[in-house]
Amino acid sequence: MADLPLYRQPAFLLLWLGSVASSFGLAIALLAETWYAVNVLQLKAELGYVMLAGTVPRIALMALGGVLADRLPRSRIMAASFMARSLLLLAMGLAAYQQVLTLPLLIALAAGFGMLDALYWPARDAILPAIIPPAQLGQANAWMLATNQLGMVAGPVIGGILLAALPFAGAFGLTAGLMLAGAVAAACIAEPSRSARQSRALWAELQEGLACVRDTPVLRLLLIIYAIANLLFMGPMGFAPPLLAASLPGASAGLLAQLQSAFAAGMLGGGVLLALYPPRYKRLQFICWIIALEGLLLAALPQLGATAATATQFAIGFCIACNNVPMLSLLQQHTPPERIGRVMSLNSMASLGLTPLAYGVSSVLLSAGASLGLLAASCGIALALVCAAVAVLSPTARATR
Repeated sequence: MADLPLYRQPAFLLLWLGSVASSFGLAIALLAETWYAVNVLQLKAELGYVMLAGTVPRIALMALGGVLADRLPRSRIMAASFMARSLLLLAMGLAAYQQVLTLPLLIALAAGFGMLDALYWPARDAILPAIIPPAQLGQANAWMLATNQLGMVAGPVIGGILLAALPFAGAFGLTAGLMLAGAVAAACIAEPSRSARQSRALWAELQEGLACVRDTPVLRLLLIIYAIANLLFMGPMGFAPPLLAASLPGASAGLLAQLQSAFAAGMLGGGVLLALYPPRYKRLQFICWIIALEGLLLAALPQLGATAATATQFAIGFCIACNNVPMLSLLQQHTPPERIGRVMSLNSMASLGLTPLAYGVSSVLLSAGASLGLLAASCGIALALVCAAVAVLSPTARATR
């Protein structure tokens, strides 16, 4: 198995196909429900409620998803999540066809989608080390990340074509079919059996996952780095593209699309590069230096013109892919197999959980009169200094391969 390339390993191919269905399906569904709220319901101001309804349950239930991924067969969790998301999309299509898809129903369905994502993601990340030889984990993670980014780039394009050619009911129905295909792929994964273990209370199992992170220096340092990075980076980065697109010469929606596409293309390029040439040595130190570079790029971004800002967006996306791939491999390598679901979910919570706070703080500061340039420079330079200090001073970062 270890000598076989990834494309000749059936379990990986099935997992990859499921990831294709999930990433493209999520991107198309998000575009369809967003456009329905704006174009059909004429609820531009309320669009944030739909986005929030999908985000909050995803974060809140991620820990539960981690516990279930350690208790139950992960391929079955993934298949069940796919099937339930397919049914939700069919319900959205039926409601759109009958013209009863109102804002409260749209919010409820978005919340259901977020809950099911919280079950799917930990199971997907936890199953990979069980079906892939350790030496190929970096390459496998890179291909999975590249697939997800391809879904972000191409999914909205495909969704736009579907919405131009079909009514909303048809677009939702085809996306439901994509999710159903993902369910079949997940159900067919030959997952190695795990030894039976006694199930305990949810809090006790979560504490076990927390203890694993606390007592393992690599895991502890990774979660701290990513919590700090998301707190300092996500707020200014979330506001930078739309504010730049509105203030630079030639301001337009096209410029915003150019900036966002460059970011996604950078992530796709970084994922493909690391799939071909995964880092093998000093990976934790490598992550620190890459995040430090992200901070410097963020600090420079608001000071640039349209062309340079587009190139910088590409570079930031490229850097994010280059630190996410070794991060996942290190988490999988240093976590006991029986706890990997919980550790992966805790990592997602440490990252995603601070994003709303970062957005809120940045919004308050910008509303109070702080400029985007000052906000990005302060957060970006602080991030670069913290990560550079960790790379140089932390024995764990220096010693970890």
